[in-house]
Amino acid sequence: MKNLPLTLAALLGSALITHVHAQSPAERRQQMADSIRKVYLTEAAVANPLLRQATFSMDIIPKTDVTTIMNGNKLYDGKIRQERISALFNIPLKKWGKNSLNATVSYLQQNVHLSDLTLTSPDMSFLEGRSVTRQSVGFTASFISADSLFGHQVIYTASISGLTAKAQSIQRISYLGGVIFTIKQTKDVRSAVGILVNIDPFLKVPVAPVYSYWRRYQNGVELNLNLPQQVMLRKPLSQKFYGSFGASLAGTMAFASYNNPSLPADVGYSNVDIKTGPGLEYRIAKKFMIGVNAGLLTPLQSRGFDIRKDASDYFLKNDRANSFYFNFTLSLLPVF
Repeated sequence: MKNLPLTLAALLGSALITHVHAQSPAERRQQMADSIRKVYLTEAAVANPLLRQATFSMDIIPKTDVTTIMNGNKLYDGKIRQERISALFNIPLKKWGKNSLNATVSYLQQNVHLSDLTLTSPDMSFLEGRSVTRQSVGFTASFISADSLFGHQVIYTASISGLTAKAQSIQRISYLGGVIFTIKQTKDVRSAVGILVNIDPFLKVPVAPVYSYWRRYQNGVELNLNLPQQVMLRKPLSQKFYGSFGASLAGTMAFASYNNPSLPADVGYSNVDIKTGPGLEYRIAKKFMIGVNAGLLTPLQSRGFDIRKDASDYFLKNDRANSFYFNFTLSLLPVF
């Protein structure tokens, strides 16, 4: 029995050799290519959170001043505190040749707390100390195809997205299509430019240019531009520890239903903010990363509107002051 480990090792080795010899040269080349691709995707996802398989995130936005205006009339001045919890899952469905089909599932929970209100009408006294929680679920199905033109890689993409807070219906559907041209791609520099066509009943931005640029300098600092969404500087502090500083555009969407003649039956609430500040990330395991960041939150837009109408035709506006934000993130690097 003392030779049992050697016997097991021999059997496993024999099985492995049999498996390898059973593979054709083409299968071995494909297996090697897949392994290299997974390593490349993993390292790319370490540098770019948008490429990760799954992300869980929590934002804490402490009390800040707010003025709420409804139909042109001020309702109140006061304080608002928010927490936002989100989860995002990227799922590759099928890949053939240079084409791929992918799915994305998202979840968002927003908690809003009002306090210290100065009301313009005593009828609104129920708002003092009120806390509201809103949840929404989203999905996206996307098709991506790679090609080449004049010696440069070209990416074609098309997607359909849905967002809802109701189990029985989809409250928002949008379509996106675009083409992205690779300008330069080396070990230390990648750049691309493109144009996206957006069909969204809530937004009046049918066409948007996009530009991305990534560069790694000799001192290890990485510059990552994803315009108009993000500008970021990032530097490895050790093999598993990374520091960053930058600004990113963040948006949220929530829904609510009312049985009140003075309000639309179904309302959409949209927020657009800029987050600016430093961040730290640590690779706690082969496929997991945790991150914390904090800084200044600059509100650009906070509105409520009838979802049957354009978002620009809003009836509610929240003027929020700048505030600090704190964020915690747990993410999964590509596993398939």
